[in-house]
Amino acid sequence: MRQGRPSQTASVVALARALAHDGWTTVPGFVDPFARDLLSPGWAFVYRLLSRRIERARPAERDKIIRRLDIVPLRVAAVDAALQSAVASGCRQVVLLGAGFDTRAFRLACLAETTVYEVDHPATQAHKRRKVLALRSVAKSVVFVAVDFEQGSVPARMSASGFRSSEPTAWVWEGVVMYLTDEAVRRTLGEIARCSPPGSILIVNYHEPHSALEGGEGFLRRVLLPLWGEPQIGQRTPETMQAEVRAAGFEVVSDTRPSEWARALGAKEPAGPFASVMRLLVARRQ
Repeated sequence: MRQGRPSQTASVVALARALAHDGWTTVPGFVDPFARDLLSPGWAFVYRLLSRRIERARPAERDKIIRRLDIVPLRVAAVDAALQSAVASGCRQVVLLGAGFDTRAFRLACLAETTVYEVDHPATQAHKRRKVLALRSVAKSVVFVAVDFEQGSVPARMSASGFRSSEPTAWVWEGVVMYLTDEAVRRTLGEIARCSPPGSILIVNYHEPHSALEGGEGFLRRVLLPLWGEPQIGQRTPETMQAEVRAAGFEVVSDTRPSEWARALGAKEPAGPFASVMRLLVARRQ
C-alpha cells in the first residue's frame, strides 16, 4: 500500500460487491447494500460506468462479464457461510484480519451476539471509519484495531482493544494472504494461535501460484497492483498453506475452490483465471 492512502484492492472488492448487490451475479440472494457507500468518488464513477456497460450489453456478453465478476460475491458468500457455522459452534468474538471495506458487522444477523474486531492498516481503516459513521451495526459491538501486518503485533493491539484470548474466536483472513511475505504469514498465524483457545475457527482465503493471467486479470496483477503498491507476492500451494496452518496448531477442516462454493451455494461456476487459483481454508484450533 502507498503511504497514507487506503487500499485500492479493497475498493475493487467493494465495487464488485456493489454490482452483485444490484443483481449482476449468479449467487442466489446475495445482498450487500453498504458496499457502494464505501466507494470513493473515483471508484463510485467506475461503478456507474461498469453498471451501465453491463446493463447495455447483449445477453451473451453480459453473462460473460458477470461470470468473471462472480468470483468476488462467490468468495464473500462462501466466507459468510463458514463464519455462520463458526458462530453457531460457539464463537462469540469475530476478528476480521485485513478487514478492508468488509460489511459483515453491518449485514450478517448471525453476528448479533458477537463482538467484531476489524483489524487493518491505519490508512484503510481511517477511510472505512469515516464512511460507516452513519451505519448501524447488527453485531453487538464493533471495535476497530489499526495494525500493519508486516510490522505491527496483532496480539498487543487486540489486547489493548478489549479482546479476550480465553474465548473461542472466529478469525476471517480474506483477501490478504496473497499480499504478504512468508515471514508475515507465519508470524501472524503464530499470533492468531496464541490468542485462540480450543474451538476457535480460522477462515483464510489464499491463492495458488499463477503466472499467466490474461486479459483484465493479467493487467490488474502485472500493472495495477504494483502501481498501487499492493503486489501479489504470496501465492502458495494447498500443501504449503495447510502445512503452515497445522504448524501453528490448527486442524484443517476443509480447503475448497470456487467451483465447490458455486455448487454449495447454487451459483454458476465462475469464469476467469482467478477462479482457478482461489482457495478457502477452514481450520479449528486443536
